[in-house]
Amino acid sequence: MTDTRLGRKIAAMIALAWLGACLAGCVSDLGAATGDTSGTHQMRYYGGPKYPMWPSQ
Repeated sequence: MTDTRLGRKIAAMIALAWLGACLAGCVSDLGAATGDTSGTHQMRYYGGPKYPMWPSQ
């Protein structure tokens, strides 16, 4: 009988730890999304072809 209680307590603690980790991840994503307050919305160039791939273009 005490094994069942111990199992439930361990499962509850694991569930709470998992929920806390998920909430921390959401909070960190929210902080990263709202951290850009520079006001400039310029497109960035990340590489790739600068010229057309075929000479006919």
